[in-house]
Amino acid sequence: MPGRPIDNERKACDAVARSLEELANAKRLNGYSPEDQGSSAPVDYAFYLDGKKYAIEHTVVEAFRGQINTGIDFGAFIAPIEDALDHKLPVPGMFRLSFPIDPSRGIKRRDMEKVQAAVIAWVQEKALELHAECPEQPTKPKDHSNFRKGNTEGLSCEIMLHRETGWWMPEKGKGRLFAARFAPPKHEELRKDRIEAALKKKLPKLKSWKDQGARSVLLLENGDCILSNHIVILEAVEYGLVGYNDHPDEVWLVDTTIETEWTVLCLIRDGVSFLDEETSVRVFDPADLTKV
Repeated sequence: MPGRPIDNERKACDAVARSLEELANAKRLNGYSPEDQGSSAPVDYAFYLDGKKYAIEHTVVEAFRGQINTGIDFGAFIAPIEDALDHKLPVPGMFRLSFPIDPSRGIKRRDMEKVQAAVIAWVQEKALELHAECPEQPTKPKDHSNFRKGNTEGLSCEIMLHRETGWWMPEKGKGRLFAARFAPPKHEELRKDRIEAALKKKLPKLKSWKDQGARSVLLLENGDCILSNHIVILEAVEYGLVGYNDHPDEVWLVDTTIETEWTVLCLIRDGVSFLDEETSVRVFDPADLTKV
């Protein structure tokens, strides 16, 4: 069954609010959740800071539709495979096992272990074949790489195992298995579509608060370290804002890809991207943040 994404909304709002407090050199007052109070424009968090009211609306950004949930499903699917193979493949060599974006889609729960076992057996077989091509670690300046593609029982997709070894490879890299997913074609165009959909949903709520004199803040949460970073997210937001006459006063990014260190960055303030005073990244331990 599909997994559920972790709900970081309230703590992400606190992280941005703390960053705004630092910039204003003041403490927020009267913080509350308009959503919880049944507001007609239910943004996630509102408060007063340095005599000004702020309204924050949170949304999670994706590089393509379903990225978050498919990522959770992929993690559950690949975990037993990595446990069975990582550090156990023939040395020297480092192996990368690549799948399409949602390999476990359509697999019934009762069949999952059988499918995973088939993948494990296939990797073990192909790893031995690849190792036989270059059984000794090459000497400087040589290296060696090759791959195998194939299908396994229960999977409706092709997978690929790539092996690389060279004079430069450290001991801790030998026999390792790293699993990854192929990005869908034209994923940057898909990212723009996802951002546009999020803006269409979130901006009217922020505009309602802005019309009442509040400072509107769009909070974007990113949990993807493979296809996303602050640059590509900003570019997608700038593209998505074209055609809107009333932009949010500020756009902030909270990156939650590292579970113990969330980074916070202001992407846009008053129509200007990456203001000099905003470029220093703020780091928070989510354990220290509050679900406001």
